[in-house]
Amino acid sequence: MLPKKIQSLWMATTPATDYPELQSGIEVDVVVVGGGLAGLNTAYFLMREGLKVAVVEASYIGTGTSGNTTAKITSLHNLKYNYLKKYFGLAKAKIYGESNEWAISKLEEIIKTEEIDCDFGRLSSYVYTFTESGLQGIKEEIKACQEIGLPASFIEKPETPFPSKGAICFKNQAYFHPRKYILALAERIQKRGGYIFERSRASSIKQAGDKQVVVTDKAEIRGKHVVVATNFPFFDKGFFFARTYQSRSYVFSSVGTKNNIKGMFINTDLEDKKLSFRPHKIRNKESMIIGGEGHVVGEDGEENHYADLEKLANEKLGPQDVEFIWSAQDSMSMDRMPFIGKMPMAKNIYVVTGFGKWGMTHSVICAKIITDLILGKENSWVKLYDPSRFNLSASWPEIKNSILRTFKNYMRKFEKKKEFNAKDLSIGEGMVADIKNQKTAVYKTEEGQIQMHSAVCTHMGCIVNWNSEEKTWDCPCHGSRFTPEGEIINGPATRSLPEIKTSRQASV
Repeated sequence: MLPKKIQSLWMATTPATDYPELQSGIEVDVVVVGGGLAGLNTAYFLMREGLKVAVVEASYIGTGTSGNTTAKITSLHNLKYNYLKKYFGLAKAKIYGESNEWAISKLEEIIKTEEIDCDFGRLSSYVYTFTESGLQGIKEEIKACQEIGLPASFIEKPETPFPSKGAICFKNQAYFHPRKYILALAERIQKRGGYIFERSRASSIKQAGDKQVVVTDKAEIRGKHVVVATNFPFFDKGFFFARTYQSRSYVFSSVGTKNNIKGMFINTDLEDKKLSFRPHKIRNKESMIIGGEGHVVGEDGEENHYADLEKLANEKLGPQDVEFIWSAQDSMSMDRMPFIGKMPMAKNIYVVTGFGKWGMTHSVICAKIITDLILGKENSWVKLYDPSRFNLSASWPEIKNSILRTFKNYMRKFEKKKEFNAKDLSIGEGMVADIKNQKTAVYKTEEGQIQMHSAVCTHMGCIVNWNSEEKTWDCPCHGSRFTPEGEIINGPATRSLPEIKTSRQASV
């Protein structure tokens, strides 16, 4: 039976944090907005260069995407290199591979240098397939990897509990406990004179002379440079809302598994659902981290993704004793390449987004690129990850999907819904209804109270959907998510859903 509480293994096995809220009057060299792996790694790199840095986090550090990952530290990002060779060229595919391999080693170096206990270990990574078409794709990927010089090999019978057609293998990859790492890095940053602020949501950036001013719901903070590392940029001068989309995926950890998994695995078949798994130890017990069921935010609101993932895992891996369940939200670029570098049309502002579910290495790559840009150092990776690029041929398939999603959602504004009746709504559930010609997000609390908020997303005006599985309001256009009470969970929205006061809010 699946647990009712949604909480990641990483969050459950680390303490809560209590860094102060932002106070007025603080000025630093660099303000880093976002307290996940990307933000904290960047702050750490900058401080090592002697810069004064502040990290400003909307919630609590390491509780967003970084605290809800499967934590595979690998340069094998499904079948990526043949794609890069086709759409970006062999030279850029090589840079992608080299930068990701460097990131694995650099992360290990940081862990050793700072003496961070975060369950880091080395392990092979595999992409496997159930189909003949998938096997062909794997062989083409191996060929591209070998041209680049990456550690790729073909494994005819990978060590999985089920038969497959074969797999590509990268040896000497890694894994860790991401939140243990985050908490330790934040501690090192603060001890060396850096600032960490929590519960301080940034809403805008304005220029004051030669300084950038980050405005939050608590106060303002000044810096010569600002790094936007918020998964999806809350400050968007690069039209990232049109060049990225947000995807959710689902994960659980099972304890006492009888399968002796000796690697990190994910399948590549488009016609089969993704099944990602890797080993981990929970309280010295062998366990597995199992993930899959990805979808665009705001879609599939009525699906039971956790149950479907458990069913697939039971079928392929054997019965699972599930201890923790959780989900993650990732920013995906249309051309499948992260955006790391200078924010287009903005001075001294830098952005990192679009990691495409492979943030463990890219959070280190972005720290290196951003630090070099701020210091004016040469970096051969900059052009590949440049946020100003536009690769139409690589982006077009996802651009078409995005246009269709946005148009479909826009048309919902003109859909007429039946008259709202509170008796039709179950306890703990929500729905979008037309009330006085206004699209309204209606939620019935556990106590039977009716709460009403505008169903119009405060980012760009799309209509939110009710996510019955996770009890949230999700925007299918750009991925903002809100609590049943309308409070922000995920950006790019920076304002809560406005409450609607009516007489209908009485108990039902």
